[in-house]
Amino acid sequence: MSDATMQRAPTHADRAAVPLARRLLAESLGTALLTLGGVGAGALVRAGLLPDVVAHTLPPALIVLGVIYTFGDVSGAHINPAVTLAFAARGSFPWRRVLPYWAAQLLGAVLAALTLRAVWTLPHETERVPPVGALLLDGGAALWLALVIVGTAKRTGKLGPNVGIPVACTVGLCHFLTNAVSAVAMNPARSLGPALVSGDAARAWPHVLGPLLGMLVGVALTWALRGGMNDDERKAARGDGQAVDDADA
Repeated sequence: MSDATMQRAPTHADRAAVPLARRLLAESLGTALLTLGGVGAGALVRAGLLPDVVAHTLPPALIVLGVIYTFGDVSGAHINPAVTLAFAARGSFPWRRVLPYWAAQLLGAVLAALTLRAVWTLPHETERVPPVGALLLDGGAALWLALVIVGTAKRTGKLGPNVGIPVACTVGLCHFLTNAVSAVAMNPARSLGPALVSGDAARAWPHVLGPLLGMLVGVALTWALRGGMNDDERKAARGDGQAVDDADA
């Protein structure tokens, strides 16, 4: 056996597939952290302990950045049902795993909200626009986020986990521009979980439907701008530390 063969670096196919349970745990934990940070910061604003613009901008952006660096190679670090839908619509994520991912993400958001309610009163989200306006704001922000997420995912081979930086910056900017008038989250689980716990689920529909529609429009625009998926996007969507199962190919 030659030295070149003995020293060959492990390829993507050489790596063991990450078990589904581990991926779901990562998605649930990541979404819980995002919900804890976002809703918890809102509670600190109500108590006068944190400036509004800081609370709505920095915690979600920094948590998204940390989760991508921490869990990106385990589950893809979607932590957002709309992102999971976008990757599935692109063909870079298997449709059969969409519902398990959604369930894990919503569970994480609900558990985070229950934890916060045990120690503090859940804050009421700011809404200064009608429901249709909230849907359009959340959908528009999610559309821009989809373009950034997919655009960077297609270059994961060059950027590595640093894809989290533009994604986190986009999350922070969208919150900065919208949260003074609406509870834009670009994340159905982040909106629905606390709403279920506080009994306001019926009012959360614009922030559930808006991101899903916005992400799908973003996927359509990505097809027009960049074409179909590549291997980098596929690895990013599924977690680049896992092998691709034959059933998912």
